[in-house]
Amino acid sequence: MTKKETDVSKKHWWRWLVQLALWIIVFTGIVYSWKYPHVTKKLFSGVTIPKINLGDIFQAIIFLTVVLYLFRLLRNLILKWLQLHPQENKSVYYSMIKLLGYVGWVIGLWGGLSLMGVNLQNLAIIFGALSVGIGFGLQTIVNNFVSGLLILFERPISVGDWIRVNGQEGIVKNIRIRATELETFDKCSVLIPNATILSGDVVNVTRQKNGRVEISVGVSYNSDMRLVEQILRKCAEESPYAKKSETPTVLMTEFADSSVNFIVRVIIEKVTDGIAARSALMFSIWDEFQKNNIEIPFPQRVVHLDK
Repeated sequence: MTKKETDVSKKHWWRWLVQLALWIIVFTGIVYSWKYPHVTKKLFSGVTIPKINLGDIFQAIIFLTVVLYLFRLLRNLILKWLQLHPQENKSVYYSMIKLLGYVGWVIGLWGGLSLMGVNLQNLAIIFGALSVGIGFGLQTIVNNFVSGLLILFERPISVGDWIRVNGQEGIVKNIRIRATELETFDKCSVLIPNATILSGDVVNVTRQKNGRVEISVGVSYNSDMRLVEQILRKCAEESPYAKKSETPTVLMTEFADSSVNFIVRVIIEKVTDGIAARSALMFSIWDEFQKNNIEIPFPQRVVHLDK
């Protein structure tokens, strides 16, 4: 077993142990609540505490476990189907998987409480009481949670998108409850609050498949400007990244101090190839200028030194 496989196995076992510990804590809390009902009544005076036995608690836990397992199985089936159909829009299915996780927890907890005999109508009293605390102490968390749901429904960004937000740029790796995980091109993980994405200015680079590359270049006043235009257009049209159905644009833009400036605009097939397309086009222009003895001028300065 390689080191990477060993690390993955360790993470898997640690995750399993954490989940087991959480289940033990939840089970202990439930048992304590029904063993000492007077404590629970003081905390939640509006909730009717039914008389139940450990069998009801085990039924509720089994029901919750089965529901979560079924939803996880459904999630894995969707992921396997995506692997077999790579041409599908994965962002839609990733949003669906996230929503399935939330639905699974809601159904599991709701059904588990029903099996234990909890009067679900009285839960509205708890939510009403908690809303005061949520409004003051947990406002930011709730805002980010609701923003995360809106992102999943509206899909202004999706998993796999290339975005720019708050000076950060990278690929969306995960949309969590509180924040969106962004992987930068330096292979760093950045967590951006969901509320910031909805309320701020976000540039989604990959929302459109096509992109545009723009290059500025200056040539000497001694050059044949019509020949320069032909060379620039030829390089743009022959670029392997250019979209063949779109005609490149070549414009003379300025008579500068030491050069005549041009702009070349090319529509490319894939926006993610922008950097490579720009580099390839610049190399092509440079080679053609060298063949045709076209000079790209640069500022020259004369320095006088006083003795």
